[in-house]
Amino acid sequence: MSTISNYKMTSKEYLLSIESSTIKLGLDRTIELMDACGNPQNDLPVIQISGTNGKGSTAAMMAKILDCAGYKVGLSTSPHLVEVNERIRINGEPISDASIEEFIQCYKPDIERISASFFESVTAMGFWYFKKNNVDIAIMETGLGGRLDSVTICNPILTVITSISLDHTEILGDTIEKIAFEKAGIMKAGVPCVTAHQHKNATSVLQEQAANVDCKLIHTNENILHNTSPSLMGKYQFENACLAATSLQFLNGFNISDENIKLGIEQTTWYGRNEIIQQEPTIIFDVGHNESGIQGFLDYYNSMDNSGISVLILSLQRRKIILGIIPQLFKSFDFIICCETDNIRTMTIDEISNQMGKSEKILYIKSPIDAINKGLTLLKKSDDTMAIVGTHHFGEPISTIFNKSFNTL
Repeated sequence: MSTISNYKMTSKEYLLSIESSTIKLGLDRTIELMDACGNPQNDLPVIQISGTNGKGSTAAMMAKILDCAGYKVGLSTSPHLVEVNERIRINGEPISDASIEEFIQCYKPDIERISASFFESVTAMGFWYFKKNNVDIAIMETGLGGRLDSVTICNPILTVITSISLDHTEILGDTIEKIAFEKAGIMKAGVPCVTAHQHKNATSVLQEQAANVDCKLIHTNENILHNTSPSLMGKYQFENACLAATSLQFLNGFNISDENIKLGIEQTTWYGRNEIIQQEPTIIFDVGHNESGIQGFLDYYNSMDNSGISVLILSLQRRKIILGIIPQLFKSFDFIICCETDNIRTMTIDEISNQMGKSEKILYIKSPIDAINKGLTLLKKSDDTMAIVGTHHFGEPISTIFNKSFNTL
């Protein structure tokens, strides 16, 4: 008998195998799966975070601050860069393969009976793992939207809404107001909700929804940080840091000092956010994956001293429209190399070329490994720069080429 016929899928491979090209919104399957797991989310202290951009960064900073204050902190984020384990962490350490194995062995029949999605299954595993390990608090990043997202079945003690902009419009709606309504779905009666500075139309929706559910809406204090230099660079990350610090002022029952906040914000590691992965020449990685996210990266990138040749490696996920910032990309970079990434939702070369067009500045190379390696050949001097931008799915090729791990925070 051949080796192939004897091959048995690991639990982690099984989990990844149920990832679908179709996003399933709605809480019914999650409720049923959590019932099967014994509802570990019911009495788990949770901070739930929704928003368009900055959710992961804000969650990571809050987790690090609480870690500095001496608490055992669960952190659930998405997507991952290389390993699915990255999505579920306790004090920076990802869930082990053995714990994933234990969860899948226990609940695989329920996952299949319910037809739970990949995200629903990972959300359930996060709640299960945090409860099993008796965390003091869990910070849970909403996957998509808020109102109908799996994470919203929890009973949060605090909710946070990061910057809202147009994204996933085919699912959440084609206006800021419609998207804000979905994000506001995480609000709960009597539970404070802290929001970042928003577009005035989004603010109006949040205020209306907060009143409807009897939730106190608090706006971030943009002057809260004093003598603090966030480890995550750029204007938007500073705003995320202000949101994280403001939010923790409204977390009842936890003892968090100003020094904990300062240390946490200065010591946060969060990969793929204006992340310098090599110096001289500078190579920077940012997962900004929609127009506002890439705009945030460009604001930071253009503030750097980019005196040499500048190269952009760009890949997008399907349905992402970045037409509004393409002129800025041409202005900021001498060469742009567009590629695909290894996932079912990647934007094809043909699709991305429909937005980017033809230019002597642009190369289209299907493989991300080949695209990055081609970019490296264009870097001749120590003051040259290369940016790798547009999707979390650059994580694996970056890990391969630069021998980089994204495991421990």
